[in-house]
Amino acid sequence: MRQIALFSRDKAFQQQIAFLCEASDTPRSQNSFTNLTEQLSPAEFQQQYNLILQEFYESSDFIPFQVNGLRVWAIDGIELHNHLYTDLENVTPCPYCLKRVHKKGTDHEREECFHRQVIFSLVGPAGSVFWDQEPMYPSEDGHDKGSEKKAATRVLKRMAESHLLDLIDVVVCDALYADAEFIRTATSYDIMPIIRIKQENYNIMKEVTDLGEHLSFSKSDYDDERKRRYQYRVFEHLTSWQAYPGELGIVEIHEQLPDGTIHKARWVFPQIQASTLLPPIVREIGHLRWQEEINEFKLANQHFDIKHILHHEQNSIQIFLFLKLFVSAFISLFLSQKEPSLQKKSVLPRISSKS
Repeated sequence: MRQIALFSRDKAFQQQIAFLCEASDTPRSQNSFTNLTEQLSPAEFQQQYNLILQEFYESSDFIPFQVNGLRVWAIDGIELHNHLYTDLENVTPCPYCLKRVHKKGTDHEREECFHRQVIFSLVGPAGSVFWDQEPMYPSEDGHDKGSEKKAATRVLKRMAESHLLDLIDVVVCDALYADAEFIRTATSYDIMPIIRIKQENYNIMKEVTDLGEHLSFSKSDYDDERKRRYQYRVFEHLTSWQAYPGELGIVEIHEQLPDGTIHKARWVFPQIQASTLLPPIVREIGHLRWQEEINEFKLANQHFDIKHILHHEQNSIQIFLFLKLFVSAFISLFLSQKEPSLQKKSVLPRISSKS
């Protein structure tokens, strides 16, 4: 609640909620919190936070987060827990609820509804810093997984208008974003997209498979910190993705775990960025996105006690999620400045883009 008072510029409102900062008088009911937060504007919170981000950038506080001099931004959707089932008498889906069938085709089949947010974070060796969020709107975006890309596109546009995109070099995403439209959108803002690609039915994947018969892997690269071996193959000047007007490049990474298991990953990006996005850099950026998904995004998803709800009040959900991620961001910034021993260890040597 102290964070709410901090971000509210309304003095009268600050006085109104001052009692919430006193532990003995804090109301316990969900209604009290919902009634409080529905008076607040997530957009105004974000505007104030944007000014803070700009100040941090101008003070060089984000330098420890850079990857070989690149400022990297991760995108992912998080699904808020505490799903509700629509067959319950007291459950009515709200306009922000996405729906799906749980345990489809079984005797326990039920329709459930849930909320989902797209989260943008700065990621790097020093940790991660929450940047922005956007809810999915089923009435506009639909209920399928493609709705996440539409929400992400809205944030890109909003951040371009506030000039925050000027602070970003790379955006890294999972395979859900592997389509030509999103690559075009990112490049239109002068951002380098790095996207995991898994869709084996894509023409570009068939092209890579055919080329792979004649292209060998690099020498094995051993990572002392992670105790793993890496090998790379680079496919350049790919043109079989007809929906994308330019050439694309793909880095294929084979990661051998200590037990001998090999994990394979392919990352696609515009060919024009190939001299900057060298295989070890792509590997490190992909690893940071994976860390963000299983650590920070999972933390927000599973361990921040945000009910589905707050009576389906989307405004409240955004406010509470914002405050949780706001606190997490400042923890990362503190560690990056005061406790470097607790940072994520980077295993990427300084690499010249000309090499």
